[in-house]
Amino acid sequence: MLAFKIKDIKLRKKFSKIENFKKINKFLFINLLSQKSKKLSNFCLHNNLLKLQINTRISRVRIKNRCVLTNRNKGVSKYYSLSRIVMRDFMQFGILPGYTKAVW
Repeated sequence: MLAFKIKDIKLRKKFSKIENFKKINKFLFINLLSQKSKKLSNFCLHNNLLKLQINTRISRVRIKNRCVLTNRNKGVSKYYSLSRIVMRDFMQFGILPGYTKAVW
């Protein structure tokens, strides 16, 4: 289970690095380059991004939400980053205030 957590952290770091690189290049391309050299710079920028994507093969889709405590990847609340099982236990003992047991 710890191996999955370490792997997930590495994926998130690589993805953020690539995303920052893309944002910087896009900003430079749109704002700082002249109209005459846009075609040449677009070609160079496209090649750099392709090389970066081929080497890493990371996308936003591959990154999963995981529970902070149990590292479970299914049934995770986005707001709390906790799995449904841990949330149920926290609600039972009153750690998450404002939630009550549903009675039908």
